[in-house]
Amino acid sequence: MKTKKILTLTLLPALAAIIVSCSNEEATDERVPISLSATTLTLLETRTSASTDLNTDYMESGQVVKVRVRNTGSNGELTDYAYTTETGGTLTPPTMPPYYPLDNTNVDIVAFSPYDAGNAFVVQEDQTNNDNYMASDLLFASKSNQEKTTTAVPLQFEHKMAKIVINVTASSVSGVSQIQSVTLQSVKRQVTFNEVNGTVSNAVTNGSTAVRLVKEGTTNTATGAAVIPAQTISGTLVTVVTNIGTATYSVESKAFNAGKVYVLNIYVGRTAIGATTQITGWTDTQSATVSSQDDSFRTFVIHDTTGPYSFTMVKVKGGTFNTFGGQTVSGQVSDFYIGQTEVTGGLWYLLMGGSGCWPTLMKQRLAAYPVVGMTYDEITNNTNGFLKRLNNQLASQTDGMTFKLPTDIQWEYAARGGINKNSYIYSGSNSVGDVATYNTDEQPDSKLAGASACCNHYANSLGIYDMSGNAWEWCSDYEWTVSANMVISKDYSGPASGTKRIVRGGGYNSYGTSDYLKVSYRLPWSPSTAHEALGFRLVLQ
Repeated sequence: MKTKKILTLTLLPALAAIIVSCSNEEATDERVPISLSATTLTLLETRTSASTDLNTDYMESGQVVKVRVRNTGSNGELTDYAYTTETGGTLTPPTMPPYYPLDNTNVDIVAFSPYDAGNAFVVQEDQTNNDNYMASDLLFASKSNQEKTTTAVPLQFEHKMAKIVINVTASSVSGVSQIQSVTLQSVKRQVTFNEVNGTVSNAVTNGSTAVRLVKEGTTNTATGAAVIPAQTISGTLVTVVTNIGTATYSVESKAFNAGKVYVLNIYVGRTAIGATTQITGWTDTQSATVSSQDDSFRTFVIHDTTGPYSFTMVKVKGGTFNTFGGQTVSGQVSDFYIGQTEVTGGLWYLLMGGSGCWPTLMKQRLAAYPVVGMTYDEITNNTNGFLKRLNNQLASQTDGMTFKLPTDIQWEYAARGGINKNSYIYSGSNSVGDVATYNTDEQPDSKLAGASACCNHYANSLGIYDMSGNAWEWCSDYEWTVSANMVISKDYSGPASGTKRIVRGGGYNSYGTSDYLKVSYRLPWSPSTAHEALGFRLVLQ
């Protein structure tokens, strides 16, 4: 007499087990059904809290799993069946579940998801929603020559892809307020997948090499995850599109291994926009953090009896430039900080008293207005000049750097937006009225004359105000001539001697023309002469 035996395959949270049970019922044939059930299938909407080992992740509900079964040693074709994972931990079998002869043969079982992985498996180009993510996540499990036994036999699913999680935070203080999209670059998206033994080939390029992680419109912070075939990437890895431009992040021969999770934390400040940042210190067991602190802006504070007084410097990332003084040139400049505004009357009076300007106004601590009317020597005198006093006062806050006047090249490089290399006529715009105070009436009783409050117009792309108009600004260079196709040495600071210094930016008193306010305009000025429309701006380097 033969008995009817039911072979049950039970899926656990990353495991599957085969259970054979016997009953005393009379068998009506020599074939037994194989049914599938699941004890736990966890639905993870974001999948961003996974452990370092991707194999501890679970399959989601609603996924179709292909199960392939044959008798061991038969050398026959594997027969395919489709099971669907459901909410609550059940597996819905096909209309006709698999039946196999009840004899002493063992079975080979293969299972993988997605069902249609096929020979050529390509991860999705857009993985910004959960369905597309799972469609790209290749899982495989197998068991060969498995006895039909009442003991549960584990069948563990392996992830054949690597997972990358990227967390992006915008630096709203530096003007980056919206993360619009996050995209992986340089990704080889296709592998050859063997449906019998689960092996995958080396990844190859298939169409687009971009994989999108975050949809447009996410504000301030964004988290995205994607899976890609195991591969090594060199060059651009991530681009982050923000409300003020694109930040690019690169790696050098970074290996992404199957079954591993790689977490990257990016803090996007203004200095990252338009630049390429190298990612270092990234391993299989560690996350990597890029720009954990936004150094786009640094604020310095001076305390006196009336309370704290602060001013802000903007970081200008060094790079090459090909335009200077209205000529096509070739040059390079290193990183530096530059004043977000012109030096104000409040800061000048705090360090210098009434020297160089009218004390009745400075005593009002007019921190919002540029100070004007001082000579070059009053700023730079190494005994008791403004810069000497400022550097002494703030030595503990500058990390060994020094406050100076900008060089002629630093001034124009910052006015043009640094590495952004804007081609605007004025600093931040082609419309002078957007960014500049000029052509205003003088007020003879005021050293502020017709200047407006700082930050009264739009900033340029680096967040710097009034580099066109308001007050002319001293530079440190002696007068020098720029010629077409000139090759300028790195960080050039002008000739060693001369009779005049360069002033830049134009002022409120540029009557009848805005030419003086162009970022290319350079004017030599006697360093011993003060003017009611001439002020200055700081650099820190």
